Amino acid sequence: MVLLPLIASRVDVPIIAAGGVCDGRSMAAAFVLGAEGVQMGTRMVSAAESPVHDNWKQLICSSNEGDTLLLNKSAPPAFRVLRTGFSQSADTENRAVIPSLEAVHDLYFGGNMEASFAFSGQVAGRIDEVIPVEQILRETVAGCEAILAATAARYSA
Repeated sequence: MVLLPLIASRVDVPIIAAGGVCDGRSMAAAFVLGAEGVQMGTRMVSAAESPVHDNWKQLICSSNEGDTLLLNKSAPPAFRVLRTGFSQSADTENRAVIPSLEAVHDLYFGGNMEASFAFSGQVAGRIDEVIPVEQILRETVAGCEAILAATAARYSA
């Protein structure tokens, strides 16, 4: 609500909005605020075709908007992850943790949710099922078009 219109007012290049976009409504909001495209990170991690383990996808689908943690706040870059025992421990101890490549692999492909950080935005709270990318894209675009048309009709008088 702040950064996107600010950037749009200061640059003359296409803007791709990222963060919190998972459906047509959030895509439409990004467009109205000045974006010409969107990136859906967490939504695509949870897609049926995503190569990450199903445990990660299911954690996204069962999380609410408060089930993430912002870590590494005092030593940039900060990053947001799903709440797990591993991430909760790093947050509680306020320590920077750099998991090994083996640990990351164990999370991504082995499904060990306590091995490393499961990156995700608060948008996880709006995702409740694993569906194919084609369905995500079709529903997102159709939803965006419907929201923009309904908004235009509502305020065109």
